Amino acid sequence: MNDKPLSCNVKAAIIPTVDGRISAQTGCKIIDITFPNVSNPEATDECQEVGEIRFQNYYVAFFTLKAKIKLTEQTPREGPNDQGWRMVMRRFQLMPDPHAETGAQDCFVITRQQFTCDLSQLISLRLILQQPSPLWKDFGVEELKLFKTTGAPRAPPLPSWFMEEGKSKTGKKELEGVPDINSLSTSLQQLWALAEEVAANQTDESLGRYEVDGCYDINLLAYS
Repeated sequence: MNDKPLSCNVKAAIIPTVDGRISAQTGCKIIDITFPNVSNPEATDECQEVGEIRFQNYYVAFFTLKAKIKLTEQTPREGPNDQGWRMVMRRFQLMPDPHAETGAQDCFVITRQQFTCDLSQLISLRLILQQPSPLWKDFGVEELKLFKTTGAPRAPPLPSWFMEEGKSKTGKKELEGVPDINSLSTSLQQLWALAEEVAANQTDESLGRYEVDGCYDINLLAYS
């Protein structure tokens, strides 16, 4: 069995721009993967086939995979302006709840059975990582490797929480009596914004709640 990873260039993750400006609150990152040309390392070449993708998750909630393929005369076109991009996986769920730890640091093995199309004659791959929850400071994937399809049996490619049908129901029972995480997250954000507004409007002047024209009003004083 040849378990050697395919040769590829994994570029650094970038954050999409919003109106030309980079915002850390987009909850989205993009990773491009190219395949080097053996005769010219500065150039890129097509990869014949990818049958397996392995990586360790780091707080990514949803995983989308797109592939750019080499267009030939036999390649079916998707419109007159087809650039060769194909959707391979759309919003594949890595964490059952973006606000909880489950699945946040699991190892994933994604095989061709989960692809919507074959990854052959590849020019490049694009990974779109999404994390809508504001609870996590950063997110991404680690130890990303590509392999050709092998016939050897492997461990289940999906984490245990995804494979077990009753797992989500059990998790809900354990959280009985706890407020809904989405509602709690929204309330915390509103509370934080209110606290920031109050802090910005603070004054250094004394309130003088018991003073009237520089003197104390005896009617406002309390006796014990």
